[in-house]
Amino acid sequence: MGRRWLANLVLLLVLALLSLGVRHELAREGRPQTLAGVDPKDLRLIEVDRDGEPRIRIERGPDGWRLLEPLEVDADQARLERLLEILGSPVQRSFPEQSAALGELGLAPSKLRLRLDGLTLAFGGLDPLSQQRYVAADGLVHLIEDRFYHLLIAPPIDFVSRSPLPAGQPPAFATLGGVPLAAGSLGVLAGLSAERVEPLAGEFAGVPVQVKFADGRALRFLVSEDRRRWSRLDQKLRYVLTDGPLLELDPGATDPTPPEPTPASVADQEPAATAMQTQALRPEDGVGMDDADLEAGLPAEEPDPDVPFAPLADPDAPALEGMRPPEVRLRREGPGDEDLYLDEGEDATGGFGAEPYKDPPQGFGMDPFAPDPAYEPGGADDDR
Repeated sequence: MGRRWLANLVLLLVLALLSLGVRHELAREGRPQTLAGVDPKDLRLIEVDRDGEPRIRIERGPDGWRLLEPLEVDADQARLERLLEILGSPVQRSFPEQSAALGELGLAPSKLRLRLDGLTLAFGGLDPLSQQRYVAADGLVHLIEDRFYHLLIAPPIDFVSRSPLPAGQPPAFATLGGVPLAAGSLGVLAGLSAERVEPLAGEFAGVPVQVKFADGRALRFLVSEDRRRWSRLDQKLRYVLTDGPLLELDPGATDPTPPEPTPASVADQEPAATAMQTQALRPEDGVGMDDADLEAGLPAEEPDPDVPFAPLADPDAPALEGMRPPEVRLRREGPGDEDLYLDEGEDATGGFGAEPYKDPPQGFGMDPFAPDPAYEPGGADDDR
């Protein structure tokens, strides 16, 4: 009797497991297909490409999403979370790209593309009957609800964070009009949030506010008298607050941060070759003159052939291997004149240009307007 009850119990357990498996399978088959099987938490890069508009490039960092193009500032986290909901958007219908008239669907070419790491979503037009959006991805064309297009066509400033200060970096020191702020006001600055962000245009004025961080970096703003408008000049942004914050001054506070790092100068980044200045060579005045001598009208000096060529710039700059100065070879015009820059053992009497085995044309190098030495004033020609 006991064995029969035990067998019945095992059968009941097997039936229960089978029924649960069937219900799970039916639920999975009844679940609508989504646009992409990607978890938004795994994404690291978002790019929005629009024809005729600047590219929007956003990257996830340790403190959240940050705009890299066309601005370098923190991104609006809430807006991006709404945008990434497109990955789980239900697909109403799908069909291969080869069987679709992509031009009629607004997909050949697509004027808007969304890149999520390695996934590219091309957005087309609306279906005239269902008013759903055509989206192409991985060789398929999908129809989804049109809930994301307005987020993608928004201007880049709509992706900017509402907080004037960067996330995850509390201020270590700040000044208002050159006067240090009290320690309690630093927390007020970290919690600022604007009701809107707008481009900075036209004339702007206000009290200067400088906020410094632990690494020495500083952000500078111009703040209106009511402290509601915070203008950031480096990014040309204005943060408009609902209410101006109450900031207390502490003239005795000291700056605990290190000096602000300065970017490397352009001169330090230029290679030694771009800093070199070669000598100006003028055949009519001579050789070996630099620009300062030319401007001052000083006479030319012939270079010493025993002195090697050296740049006129920084004497400590390393010379480039294999670099030689420009050479100018002038044909002598009369007895006693020697050719310039002749190599050792080279004949100075023959040659023409790059063909030393040829003689120059007759009359080459002679002034056609020079008086004829055979002509004698008062001769027979003058009597005519």
